[in-house]
Amino acid sequence: MSGERLAIVTGTSSGIGAAVARQLLGHGWHVVGIARRKPALPEPYEHLSVDLSDVPAASAAIERQLGPRLAELRWQRVALVNNAAIGLPGRVQNLDAAELLRSYALNAVMPLWLMGFVVKRARAPVRVVNVSSGAAVRAFPGLAAYCSSKAALRMAGMTVSAEIDKDLVVLSYEPGVVDTEMQLSTRSKSLEEFPGVETFRRFHAEGMLVSPELPAADIVKFLEAQGGERFSEARRGA
Repeated sequence: MSGERLAIVTGTSSGIGAAVARQLLGHGWHVVGIARRKPALPEPYEHLSVDLSDVPAASAAIERQLGPRLAELRWQRVALVNNAAIGLPGRVQNLDAAELLRSYALNAVMPLWLMGFVVKRARAPVRVVNVSSGAAVRAFPGLAAYCSSKAALRMAGMTVSAEIDKDLVVLSYEPGVVDTEMQLSTRSKSLEEFPGVETFRRFHAEGMLVSPELPAADIVKFLEAQGGERFSEARRGA
């Protein structure tokens, strides 16, 4: 594709987000990453250091710093990758209300807001990838917060694609089991804290975790493609 392309990627500090940003840069995209910590990525990577779970502060900073960028006429395509998420494993009766609010803000509220923000400001065709999970469609004991917030994100993508009258395509992408900080944190919990922990420990013990570079390659391929259904779902390896 000719012309300049802009991608906004959340959760670029590590894992899938960092891998997506790195690969997009290699394909000639301008990339703006949104995360609390800045990764070591080459220019033209730009970083916006915000905590996406702080909805008022994060949305204000994004409006102020990215609104004018999105509206620039030089972009031939704009992409949004909603990757940032928090697992928050724990039995439902033990969930802390403030942590639950933070989980939903990061996993569902800000991704939905970002979709609306990007389609409102961008003057170019928009492609969105919402990084989903098997937890969006299957209940995992001890992951009530994660399962329900990922299910909310899945439906949000469907609704946005049905509502927006614009050159827009949305992909709900399930990366499978990936070697990330979230996986490490989850399998480090005790059985009392997280009744499903043995499943995640088995993923690691049996070598089932894949490098973030593999799902990142799928995401970049989608962002660079032409056409496509307004809403689709895909799983790595399927």
